[in-house]
Amino acid sequence: MDFGTVFLILMLVIIAIAVGVAITLGVLVSRGVVSLVKISKPKYASAKRSALKVRADSTSGPVGDILKQRVALAESLEATRRSLDVAQGTGQYTGNLESIFNTLQQTGSVMEHHLLVAQQEPDPAVQSLYAKTLSVQVKQITQTATGVRNALASAAAPAGDVDLKDLTRTLEIEAAMLKKWSKTYTDLGTD
Repeated sequence: MDFGTVFLILMLVIIAIAVGVAITLGVLVSRGVVSLVKISKPKYASAKRSALKVRADSTSGPVGDILKQRVALAESLEATRRSLDVAQGTGQYTGNLESIFNTLQQTGSVMEHHLLVAQQEPDPAVQSLYAKTLSVQVKQITQTATGVRNALASAAAPAGDVDLKDLTRTLEIEAAMLKKWSKTYTDLGTD
């Protein structure tokens, strides 16, 4: 082999190693950035919600009413999401509540957009009309969200006395059968 071929092979190996290192570093950095974003996103949302609460409490008039409606809407939907996640995480039967909540969340997003438009309206009289009109719809959404949480809570109700009595009776029968089985097989072993 001549010097040119050896040089070419060495350069290709060096380039392949450099590309492998670059790809590995790129993957590690991107995963780090993605995990950092996942960690910081809830904290950012929490800070944003806290700032909205402070603004709602410190603002008066129709803008204050609109801000309070936004806070109530966000808190209600967030509480329902957490309740549904916990129920599903523990294996509780949730039935059709997930799809109902998804529809409710979409409606809440539309309502949040309407509230933002109302908040930015320059005329206080129109803002007041917005606040009255939208408050009815916000109340319906929050009541439905509360209904979802109540349905989850009622589905997690403890077993009734009748169920426990049946279970106790079955347990007593099984214990008696096990005792007889044990005695029978113990007696067979002594023969």
